[in-house]
Amino acid sequence: MINIAIVEDDDSAALVLRDYLTYYQEKNDIQFDVKRFNDALSFLSDRRVLYDIIFMDIELPNLNGMDAALKLREFDKQSVLIFVTNMAQFAVKGYEADALDFMVKPISYQDFSLKIAKAINIVRSNADIELVIARMDGFLRLSARKIIYIEVTGHKLSYHTIDGEIVASGSLSKLEAKLKPNNFMRCNSCYLVNPKYIKSVQNYDLLMINDDVLKISRPRKKQFMTDLANWLGQGNFI
Repeated sequence: MINIAIVEDDDSAALVLRDYLTYYQEKNDIQFDVKRFNDALSFLSDRRVLYDIIFMDIELPNLNGMDAALKLREFDKQSVLIFVTNMAQFAVKGYEADALDFMVKPISYQDFSLKIAKAINIVRSNADIELVIARMDGFLRLSARKIIYIEVTGHKLSYHTIDGEIVASGSLSKLEAKLKPNNFMRCNSCYLVNPKYIKSVQNYDLLMINDDVLKISRPRKKQFMTDLANWLGQGNFI
């Protein structure tokens, strides 16, 4: 299942995208879960779902799509973003929000199918890992995409996520092995970080997107910086 958001205030334009998505999934044997938002503010306030693909109109009431996309990237650097606009010149700034592409209205199915195919390939290559965390009151499922970093203190793990902090028992070494496909990195013996949520690196300080500052240990710095450089070399960004 691929979660898709349509952020579009124009009913007719939103309906076209919905119809195209319905036709595409039937033709290609794929499942979409689609939600439409009439404005950017309601979209940004909905943190219950991390959308895999987002179709974002640029001209929106109260907050335009370009500014909304930049705010989105403050907490979600993985969603595939496609701008939808009446004027192509507005979309050229999309690189600032790491947009995949843009589509000009009226949207043709041929253009749509090319863009959605590219987006699906990226989503599949970024397949998420779901952790099952045991707690005193039961179990909790946590998407790796939501984790900013994990901290170990004694035998307790603190999962610092975009939704808050979760504390549970566990092994950081075991999590490091499990989260390796998602490019999580050790900056010292206490922290396992998601590079998607790194704001900046300065000397031995690692500033995360939630403004927490983590220390990079001297023994681990060379390997950490090598891993980070390799990750950035794959077309990612911080």
